[in-house]
Amino acid sequence: MGSDREDPILTNLQRVDHNIQSYETIKHIIQSSAEGFIVKAETSNNDTKHFFVKYVEPKKYRHKVWADLRRTIHYTRTEVRFYNEILPMLKVHVKDDWPICPTVYLAEYNVEGLMDENESTEAKEVVRSDSSTTSCTNTNPRYNENDISILEGKYGVLVLDNMCVDNHCFQRAPLPLNMALTSVAALAKFHATAFQNEDILSKVSERLCRYGGSFHLKNRNPKEMQHLVGAWEGFIRDIGPEAPSGFFEDVKMQNLGRRVFEAAEYVSRELSPLPVEPFATIVHGDYKAMNIFFKGDDEEEPSPTPILIDFASTGVGLGASDLAMHIAHVALPEDLDNGMEEILFEKYFTSLQDALPDAAKNVYSEEEAKRHFRFGTVDYFRFILGRQWNGATLDVFAERNKDTNFAMVNRSIDAALHFAKRVDVYLRGIEIEMKQKHCRAVDK
Repeated sequence: MGSDREDPILTNLQRVDHNIQSYETIKHIIQSSAEGFIVKAETSNNDTKHFFVKYVEPKKYRHKVWADLRRTIHYTRTEVRFYNEILPMLKVHVKDDWPICPTVYLAEYNVEGLMDENESTEAKEVVRSDSSTTSCTNTNPRYNENDISILEGKYGVLVLDNMCVDNHCFQRAPLPLNMALTSVAALAKFHATAFQNEDILSKVSERLCRYGGSFHLKNRNPKEMQHLVGAWEGFIRDIGPEAPSGFFEDVKMQNLGRRVFEAAEYVSRELSPLPVEPFATIVHGDYKAMNIFFKGDDEEEPSPTPILIDFASTGVGLGASDLAMHIAHVALPEDLDNGMEEILFEKYFTSLQDALPDAAKNVYSEEEAKRHFRFGTVDYFRFILGRQWNGATLDVFAERNKDTNFAMVNRSIDAALHFAKRVDVYLRGIEIEMKQKHCRAVDK
């Protein structure tokens, strides 16, 4: 039913309320992997209802190579499963009446024939003729890029509350400090619902993403890694003239792309706990400002706990990965100069301790959490450099600055330079750690 060719939006609205006779699209949001519709529906009883509908038709993305189309399909499957299977488990562990996300009226998908129901989001490995293995996401025996008939009738659909109209919510990006403090506190509460909970995390690993995060190395197209060195060289060439004098004088900064490449696997492993390992939790996976609704009519004093959306990349990981991405998305350079990163980390850590059950309090030291945050920052930089900064110019940054969905490090040259500088510092410590571990291994 969700794939009705004439009007899938009306069809699915009527599944939520059979009295709905018509609707008006207030806003149509086109994203790279889905379409969103803010709609006003009219019923036979002359009632007006407001919804947000998210619809994914894989055939609309047939221009993508299989690696990227496969990820699009995984996104919709993961989000539907989160709402139907995981959200009820998390709500049991919320200490107050925080709903976590909007009311969900319908969550459904059909991708039969495109992938197995138990297929992981991880990029596949294939055996080559020389018996070696290599990551490969460009082939699939069930999909022929020259014959898209198998994409017909496949879909993913969500029908949710419209947070802005009925719930007096708003969004904003970037975030001033007062709002960022509430966003990281909400993030900590979300992480606390499954922190070191093996039962929940095993289910999350099985049904959502074994490696949580849209930017996790295991979930990305391997080609992005190949771009790191060249992307950084291009950044220095095209963006470098905007940097302060001497910014790129240090050899380590000049070689940042190569250093990130060489550390990427180690960094990713350190951020990829099994469900049974210490500090593992559920991670949102795409915790940007535009995936948060702040409640209230006054942006100066938003409600203490925002509402979260878009769980298409949710899986198992370390909470610091979400935090690192979030700060890269929401912080202005001048706020970073005034200590915003340190303030937000402290707020996150204390909020996590407050939200954890008594048995889990104080098992996660602040020192360990800071280490994970430094790793998460470097890891997110790896994604930004390979995916977003490859070929970026001043004009590209200027164009992206018009879109609040982009991270500040993709919109502002100053934010990008701050990001690179922080990564250089954090990576130096990681490189020392890697060298020490290597030496110990050799000694054995």
